Amino acid sequence: MSETTLSEMHKRLGAQMVQVDGTSVPEKYTSFEEEYATARRYAVFFDLSHFGKLRITGKDGLDLLNRISTNDLNGMRPGMGKQTFLATEKGRVVDLCTVYAQQESLLILTSPGNSGNVKKWVEKFIISEDVRVEDVTHNFPMFFVAGSEAANFLKHVAHSSHRTLLDLSKMPRHNFIRTFLGSHDVFLSRTNIAMINGFIMLINPNETEAIWNSLLENSKTLGSAPAGLETFEVLRIENGTPLYPHELNEDVNPLEVNVIDAISSNKGCYVGQEVIARLQTYDKVRRRLIGLIATSKMPHGAKVYDSKQSSSGMEAEIGFVTSSVKSPGSGKEVALAYISMQQVIPGSKYLVKVGGKSFEAELSVLPFMV
Repeated sequence: MSETTLSEMHKRLGAQMVQVDGTSVPEKYTSFEEEYATARRYAVFFDLSHFGKLRITGKDGLDLLNRISTNDLNGMRPGMGKQTFLATEKGRVVDLCTVYAQQESLLILTSPGNSGNVKKWVEKFIISEDVRVEDVTHNFPMFFVAGSEAANFLKHVAHSSHRTLLDLSKMPRHNFIRTFLGSHDVFLSRTNIAMINGFIMLINPNETEAIWNSLLENSKTLGSAPAGLETFEVLRIENGTPLYPHELNEDVNPLEVNVIDAISSNKGCYVGQEVIARLQTYDKVRRRLIGLIATSKMPHGAKVYDSKQSSSGMEAEIGFVTSSVKSPGSGKEVALAYISMQQVIPGSKYLVKVGGKSFEAELSVLPFMV
């Protein structure tokens, strides 16, 4: 099924569509409020085919990726997945990717709109190695099932000989299995890109409509529903998940992003390792990605100030907002922001300035408690 045909299917089923990085995906299926409530109560499923995907083939692929990324990928076997940062020589973020080890290749999941940059970055380190990088973003549609009961929903609609399917909630994060919806083969991986309970499904393009329809049919009796990108973005921000270019870009160091599991402290050399290790060793990380809660909107780029110094007439800028949304779960505005490390103290309150006006915002640990 082509991307255009997939888009037409969503329209036919009542979805409102939006263009993201040249790919048409559902913005909403019903209402944002209904979709969000269903995610919190049971489960929803999204079409996230716009996320970037690269396939790496060649016998030196895993070794090369291990040498140029922050996590220890040595010993990865088929079925295993790991998150890892790709960083520049100056220790700046290219992207936060998930690497999946398959039988004859590696699959890399990138942020939306960033697969081309990641491909070029990996290829510049190929000298004599047996490594080939192919952008397969549009080759494999990607669905995402998330919600408080996502594992139970999938247990009812999917089947597999793999014992993991008996309790998907205990599946190691980022690992994957081969499962089936009816007779349709699906790559299924547990992830937390939005909500703690989430599962990626990579699908054969020829079976996309059949699989989406299977999810729809089961949703009628199990209480789940399709959802759009608007709901996904709220769940992503509430979960504290960084994405390119908002939280991930070459102005940011991996240690600032607060995804520590993606950085190995003992694997040895990798691109950017000297800078990252020095910052870690000497406690020189300058800022940290945190959550903010307020009663007023905090748009992307809004400046954050030290409330104590501002009250005394001094303007001390300590950070900026990267992503924000109104959370139906809390009824308040929530945002992701980079804040100076010295100011990241539990219970802290800050001032956010928007259009010449300022208002108070409170620090929240991530993910937000909603």
